This record gives sequence, C-alpha cells and structure tokens, in this order.
Amino acid sequence: MADVVQVVHDFFDAYNNHDLDALARFYASDAVSTAPGGVGEGRDQIISYHAHIWEAFPDARNTTYQTIEDGDVVAALAAVSGTHRGPFLLAGGEVVPATGRRVHVQCCWIFTVESGLIVTHRLYWDQLEAYAQLGILPT
Repeated sequence: MADVVQVVHDFFDAYNNHDLDALARFYASDAVSTAPGGVGEGRDQIISYHAHIWEAFPDARNTTYQTIEDGDVVAALAAVSGTHRGPFLLAGGEVVPATGRRVHVQCCWIFTVESGLIVTHRLYWDQLEAYAQLGILPT
C-alpha cells in the first residue's frame, strides 16, 4: 500500500513544478475533483483545470503547512500564492483579464488516495478573499 501522505507531498512537488505530465500520473483515470466553481470528472478535465490556473497564475505555488491523515484520506492545510498574469475564469463563467496583482489565499485540499492514485480531490478556498486581492469586487 502506498503511503498516502507521501503521494500528496509528491503531488505538490509536481504542482509547484507546473509539470502537467507528472501531475496527471497522480490521478486515477476516473478521478473526481471538486472546487469552487465546479466539478472535474476524469483525469483530463482535472489536468485542464490545473493548466488554466497556471496560465492565469504562471508562478502559482502551494505551501503546505500541515497534513492530516485518516486512512486513505489526506487533508492538506495550505496557502496558494501567485501573480495574476493571464485570463482567469471565475466560478460564474466571467473571464478576468490579467491584473498583475499578487494573491495569497489560505486553502484546504482533501484527497482520497487508493492504490497510490488520487481518486477524489476537493479544494476549499475563500473566493471573496482572492477576488478582493485581485481587485475585482464591485465597489
């Protein structure tokens, strides 16, 4: 049995290196990802989501502060930071052009790992905090 916490740490290494091919190898083909704005079903949709984030925030980086393991579930308390340099698709479908602003958002990633592969991935982050930092909230 794979060490589920190590799988998650290795996932974040690939994430921080912006390596889509390496990242894809962490997901089961039928994995499901849930985050504000939608659900990605299957490895290809999930990888497309990560590619979009990296296009919008080419220096995006995850810093994990704590991992908590419960069987095959790992929660990672973290922060994601990056500079908004490309189009960013909001949950409602609006595309925000690059603002050049830097964001730093606290988040929680929750993974279910089976046989060394991520089968579910849930990401929770404060959209209001991120949108305020981007300067895109209505005044």
